[in-house]
Amino acid sequence: MAPATSPPARSDASMVYDSATGKVVLFGGLSGTFGELGDTWTWNGNTWTQMFPVTSPLARDWASMVYDSATGNVVLFGGDNGSSLNETWTWNGNTWTQMYPVASPPARYIASMVYDGASSNVVLFGRTDGRGNTFNDTWTWIGTTWTKVSSATNPPARDSASMVYSPVTS
Repeated sequence: MAPATSPPARSDASMVYDSATGKVVLFGGLSGTFGELGDTWTWNGNTWTQMFPVTSPLARDWASMVYDSATGNVVLFGGDNGSSLNETWTWNGNTWTQMYPVASPPARYIASMVYDGASSNVVLFGRTDGRGNTFNDTWTWIGTTWTKVSSATNPPARDSASMVYSPVTS
């Protein structure tokens, strides 16, 4: 494909399919030319469109992003813009809204995040805060706040891990 308009080249961006709008959402990342990016783009299968929401997260790379089927919103957490972040943002297809949950995971980037259809929760696992602290903790997002999941055992902390929901094994 050769769309007329495309996002600038980047690495370490966040991307997810937004089921509510039927579009892919791309946010942020790192550009060799522009540094950390804070732009939002959507892809409808044929065309990239740069969005210009009134509010938007600060530029960042390595943020975690997932579509939350329970709320119909995209959820973005954390990332890095010179320091680790613990902000939670939601995207409704037109604008970003910063959430101010009562509880929140510590700042981190390159965390794994997935929507768990069986529990109707977003699940966040692990990674680092960039200051030598790595995490092997698990948190769930229920649309308004984060809850730390207590478990007798957790996987070891790890970099750039992947998670996927499987309805067959839930």
